[in-house]
Amino acid sequence: MLAGWYDRCGPADEVISIGEAPDPTPGPGEVLVRLMTSGINPSDYKRRGNTKAPLEFARVIPHSDGAGVVAAVGAGVDRFREGDRVWTFHAQWGRANGTAAQYVALPAALVQPLPQNVSFEQGACLGIPAMTGYRCAMGGGSVMGKTVYVPAAAGRVGAYAIQFAKLAGARVIASASGQTKMNAARELGADVVLERADPDLARKLLNETGGRGVDRIVEIDLPGNILFNESVLADGGSIATYGSSPKPQVTLTLSPRRARNFDLQIVFVYTLAPALAQAVCEGVIAAALGGRLTHRIAGVVPLPELARAHREAESQTGSGHMIVSIP
Repeated sequence: MLAGWYDRCGPADEVISIGEAPDPTPGPGEVLVRLMTSGINPSDYKRRGNTKAPLEFARVIPHSDGAGVVAAVGAGVDRFREGDRVWTFHAQWGRANGTAAQYVALPAALVQPLPQNVSFEQGACLGIPAMTGYRCAMGGGSVMGKTVYVPAAAGRVGAYAIQFAKLAGARVIASASGQTKMNAARELGADVVLERADPDLARKLLNETGGRGVDRIVEIDLPGNILFNESVLADGGSIATYGSSPKPQVTLTLSPRRARNFDLQIVFVYTLAPALAQAVCEGVIAAALGGRLTHRIAGVVPLPELARAHREAESQTGSGHMIVSIP
């Protein structure tokens, strides 16, 4: 099969190779997927570029997310049959072979049905970004009639969090930097969009809630924004955080504080319990099946140009997903 890989870490142009790799075969409980697209996440290019940590495998075919059709199933798999349209997630988590290839063999739990109304390019977005957005928006219980605040609203996860919160009946306040990203947040359905760099942002958020604060915050940088979040979170509210940060620790204010009863949820979808991961997938699929999700795709690059795809994924922020097309 045709595949892209790296056997050492470093800049994309220096370490990514394209060539023939052995065809995988599905073992018991596994599904062999003929991939049509592969989605690039920040975790993919950050791991490839991290020269400080040794590689877990001699050769890595990157990427967790993808979409395609079932080519074969292993013993004990009765949920799928050859030709089914599917999307995948967590493909390269703990494994050497991800979705930057023509085929991948995965446990059946990491393969999900792709609705007919969703393209393969869109299907490659449904893994880490959509699942994280869903978990962040919905993981604290019902948001019906509540106010959800989504900073970094034009990012991959933030864009989905806005949509899932709106679909669940929330009033969504978003913030983004610059008119282009603010307009994108409006198009995604945010009820109110504020300038992220506005020095008066906290006051405006409180004004939008009658002074009581927002009920849920979907946060990309908890260490960097915890003091701000504490100033706008309602009593009994919650914070869901999903991003990494240069600061590995968070200092919480115990007293005095606005939200004396609040929940903090650190979302890492790679290690969700199987039943919870399946519930998240079902929530994502239900929204996609109804045609109610907008998928922001920044570009589609063919697999032989995988290094360029990584470069572009690293350089663009807030404009959507970079997708690799598989010949």
